[in-house]
Amino acid sequence: MVELKEKNDRIVGSFTETDRLNATVAQDIKAQLSDILSNDGTKMILNLGNIKFIDSTGIGALISALKTARQNNGTFQLCSINEDVMSLISLMKLDKVFDIYDTEEDCF
Repeated sequence: MVELKEKNDRIVGSFTETDRLNATVAQDIKAQLSDILSNDGTKMILNLGNIKFIDSTGIGALISALKTARQNNGTFQLCSINEDVMSLISLMKLDKVFDIYDTEEDCF
Protein backbone atom coordinates (compact mmCIF):
# COMPACT_ATOMS: atom_id res chain seq x y z
CA MET A 1 0.00 0.00 0.00
CA VAL A 2 2.71 2.46 0.98
CA GLU A 3 5.53 2.72 -1.56
CA LEU A 4 8.88 3.20 0.16
CA LYS A 5 12.16 4.76 -0.87
CA GLU A 6 15.26 5.85 0.98
CA LYS A 7 16.38 9.45 0.85
CA ASN A 8 19.37 10.64 2.86
CA ASP A 9 18.98 8.99 6.28
CA ARG A 10 15.19 8.63 6.08
CA ILE A 11 12.56 6.31 4.73
CA VAL A 12 10.00 8.16 2.63
CA GLY A 13 6.59 6.57 2.15
CA SER A 14 3.87 7.60 -0.25
CA PHE A 15 0.50 6.24 -1.27
CA THR A 16 0.25 5.11 -4.87
CA GLU A 17 -2.68 2.69 -5.07
CA THR A 18 -5.32 4.64 -3.16
CA ASP A 19 -6.43 8.19 -2.40
CA ARG A 20 -8.26 7.10 0.76
CA LEU A 21 -6.91 6.23 4.19
CA ASN A 22 -9.98 4.58 5.68
CA ALA A 23 -11.18 1.36 7.31
CA THR A 24 -10.66 -0.56 4.07
CA VAL A 25 -6.87 -0.03 4.06
CA ALA A 26 -6.01 1.26 7.55
CA GLN A 27 -5.18 -2.13 9.11
CA ASP A 28 -2.73 -2.99 6.32
CA ILE A 29 -1.16 0.48 6.46
CA LYS A 30 -0.88 0.32 10.24
CA ALA A 31 0.87 -3.06 10.05
CA GLN A 32 3.26 -1.89 7.32
CA LEU A 33 4.19 1.30 9.21
CA SER A 34 4.60 -0.64 12.45
CA ASP A 35 7.03 -3.07 10.80
CA ILE A 36 9.15 -0.19 9.52
CA LEU A 37 9.08 1.94 12.67
CA SER A 38 9.75 -0.95 15.06
CA ASN A 39 13.42 -0.79 14.10
CA ASP A 40 15.38 1.34 16.56
CA GLY A 41 16.08 4.89 15.40
CA THR A 42 14.10 4.75 12.15
CA LYS A 43 13.34 8.17 10.69
CA MET A 44 10.30 8.17 8.44
CA ILE A 45 8.47 10.72 6.35
CA LEU A 46 4.96 9.88 5.14
CA ASN A 47 3.85 11.88 2.12
CA LEU A 48 0.07 12.22 2.18
CA GLY A 49 -0.13 14.16 -1.09
CA ASN A 50 -2.33 11.56 -2.80
CA ILE A 51 -4.71 11.11 0.14
CA LYS A 52 -7.99 12.95 -0.46
CA PHE A 53 -10.01 11.33 2.35
CA ILE A 54 -9.17 10.04 5.81
CA ASP A 55 -11.44 8.60 8.49
CA SER A 56 -10.99 7.75 12.16
CA THR A 57 -9.32 4.41 11.42
CA GLY A 58 -6.85 6.17 9.13
CA ILE A 59 -6.11 8.73 11.84
CA GLY A 60 -5.68 5.83 14.28
CA ALA A 61 -3.11 4.19 11.97
CA LEU A 62 -1.11 7.44 11.85
CA ILE A 63 -1.25 7.86 15.64
CA SER A 64 -0.14 4.25 16.09
CA ALA A 65 2.80 4.84 13.73
CA LEU A 66 3.85 7.94 15.67
CA LYS A 67 3.66 6.04 18.95
CA THR A 68 5.72 3.15 17.55
CA ALA A 69 8.35 5.56 16.23
CA ARG A 70 8.66 7.33 19.57
CA GLN A 71 8.90 4.05 21.51
CA ASN A 72 11.81 3.02 19.29
CA ASN A 73 13.73 6.34 19.36
CA GLY A 74 12.64 7.20 15.82
CA THR A 75 10.78 10.00 14.10
CA PHE A 76 7.58 10.06 12.07
CA GLN A 77 6.84 13.15 9.98
CA LEU A 78 3.88 13.95 7.72
CA CYS A 79 4.02 16.15 4.63
CA SER A 80 2.07 17.36 1.59
CA ILE A 81 -1.31 17.06 3.28
CA ASN A 82 -4.43 17.81 1.24
CA GLU A 83 -6.51 20.76 2.49
CA ASP A 84 -9.54 18.64 3.46
CA VAL A 85 -7.41 16.10 5.31
CA MET A 86 -5.49 18.89 7.05
CA SER A 87 -8.70 20.53 8.23
CA LEU A 88 -9.72 17.27 9.93
CA ILE A 89 -6.26 16.87 11.50
CA SER A 90 -6.46 20.46 12.77
CA LEU A 91 -10.01 20.01 14.04
CA MET A 92 -8.81 17.04 16.09
CA LYS A 93 -5.86 19.17 17.31
CA LEU A 94 -3.46 16.58 15.92
CA ASP A 95 -1.51 19.31 14.14
CA LYS A 96 -0.01 19.91 17.61
CA VAL A 97 0.94 16.22 17.94
CA PHE A 98 2.46 15.40 14.54
CA ASP A 99 5.47 17.01 12.88
CA ILE A 100 3.79 18.34 9.73
CA TYR A 101 5.56 19.93 6.76
CA ASP A 102 4.36 21.47 3.51
CA THR A 103 6.69 19.44 1.28
CA GLU A 104 8.91 16.39 1.48
CA GLU A 105 12.00 18.59 1.13
CA ASP A 106 10.98 20.65 4.18
CA CYS A 107 11.35 17.50 6.33
CA PHE A 108 15.13 17.37 5.85
